[in-house]
Amino acid sequence: MKKTLSILLAAVMLTCSFSACGKHTSSSSTNTVTGESRKGESAEDALREIYDAVYTADSGEVCLSYMYPQLTISALKEQGLYDTSVQNYNTGQKGYIDLIEQKPEIISIDKTTAFTEEQLKAANEYFAAVSAQAGIYTRSSSFNAVEGYQFDCTVTNTIGEQESDVECMIYLENDGWKNVPFSIEGLTSIADSYDEDKEISALEEAGAEESGVNAN
Repeated sequence: MKKTLSILLAAVMLTCSFSACGKHTSSSSTNTVTGESRKGESAEDALREIYDAVYTADSGEVCLSYMYPQLTISALKEQGLYDTSVQNYNTGQKGYIDLIEQKPEIISIDKTTAFTEEQLKAANEYFAAVSAQAGIYTRSSSFNAVEGYQFDCTVTNTIGEQESDVECMIYLENDGWKNVPFSIEGLTSIADSYDEDKEISALEEAGAEESGVNAN
């Protein structure tokens, strides 16, 4: 799922790299993925739902809710960028779905690894980094990852062949399950490389004391 998400998120990042220049309204949705599992108790159910959503047309809102913290989504809405982000995601998603031969599926979950306390702290830093990529700068202390799992899976790819995939699901307090489409190691690498103090200080020095969300 990594390649697919990187393609679709490129459209979202392009939207967020520019200021809003007018009002946008969401197109009518034919989404058949409800997003109910995101607030449920089962990390596995949430993983299967986001996996399905990525390959189901017009599932942009569900996919973004699994990728970004609600704090980030709220800030995008305040900036007038959210609707366009969803539209661009759906457009890119439809183009991708039209090209693939078969809808990928999770065949089995072969191993489940729980996050340690240190890895949960890294998850908070990861979500601060992901938010910054979307143009929303805030502290990792704004997030509270209370539970997380790495799933080693056997999946089918876009031509029906079986292959391995590694996904992480993290539960943010007062928010729900979030998907990280790679391993714990990949998550911690991103968290370690992001210097939130440096990024926020640079904004403050430039006079940008607010950028979607106030730094706490």
